[in-house]
Amino acid sequence: MRPAFTLIELLVVIAIIAVLISLLLPAVQSAREAARRIQCTNNLKQIGLGLYNYESGNGCFPPSGESTNFSATPYPATQFVDGGWNALARILPFMEGNSSFNALNFNVDYNEATGMNFTGASTVVASYLCPSAANRQPAGGNDGVDPNDAITAFYGRGYGYDDYGPTCYTDIDPNGLMNNEPDAKIYPATPYRNKASRADGLLKQGKTRIAECTDGLSNTFAVGEDAGRDPTYLSPYNEAYYDGVNARPIIGQGPAVLPSSIGQVARRYWRWAEPDTSYGVSGQPNNKYQPSHEQTAWQPSTGTGSGALFTAGNNAGANDELYSFHPSGVNVLFGDGSVHFIRDTINVVTLRSLVTLKGGEVISSDAY
Repeated sequence: MRPAFTLIELLVVIAIIAVLISLLLPAVQSAREAARRIQCTNNLKQIGLGLYNYESGNGCFPPSGESTNFSATPYPATQFVDGGWNALARILPFMEGNSSFNALNFNVDYNEATGMNFTGASTVVASYLCPSAANRQPAGGNDGVDPNDAITAFYGRGYGYDDYGPTCYTDIDPNGLMNNEPDAKIYPATPYRNKASRADGLLKQGKTRIAECTDGLSNTFAVGEDAGRDPTYLSPYNEAYYDGVNARPIIGQGPAVLPSSIGQVARRYWRWAEPDTSYGVSGQPNNKYQPSHEQTAWQPSTGTGSGALFTAGNNAGANDELYSFHPSGVNVLFGDGSVHFIRDTINVVTLRSLVTLKGGEVISSDAY
């Protein structure tokens, strides 16, 4: 008789192969994540080159889009006074995005009502997308049709998406105290937050010259990951919000711009053109507090509708905080153009020191 495998031998061989595959799979996944993290690092380096090329041509870094009104009472407030644009839009021509940049009119909002900026602002910029967050990104890199925006409905697609944002301020308590808010409110997702202690980051209001960063560019964040935001996330600010004290100026009265196409609904802060894609750092990276987002996409900022969780501004998860899909930390671009991986376990006082551009803190090289 001709020799051959028995059924039992065949099953044993298959079982052994299955065990070997199960042992190798984590290693393969780890290697893939390492490659994605390297790509994310490269994205931030490209953004860093764009910032420095902008600085070389203009003598300063671009405004963040979001900044702080330190004269507001009872404590400093968020403002959007540098036009309806983010720094990520302003650096496009310095990172080979000339065609998209040339289609933008910075005298009006990125989502201006006539749609004059839609072609440029709907461009998908690969360097603004982290590959590790691919499962959270809208298909194609655009955020889809906004039910409050007739322009997106007309074109059948949304604006360009991003996973990064300038860290424009921090309000972590400088002494690391918990629940020390001046309004006596408790923020479970960010227990070290203290709004009265708010301080500027590197990309802030108006021009930022290198000489202003007295803490040193190698000790100061410029842009960090805030990956995973999508149309289920809510900004606490709407399109009419201006400087924390006043409503948006009327055309012809002060530095007004033409109205956006969506009126007084929550800002869409997952778009690279949106000024609110910048954010403050109020707690540790990758905080896992829930809920981080609404159960329904495009939820109104009023919290109406089925399943509303009222998450606007709660700073949980990726809701306006340092957040990534990399294990144990986030990638952050520093002011000197270098990219570092910041651990989840970083001391909050050290984290605050790394965000401020002129806090006068002394940071050890092994502190993060």
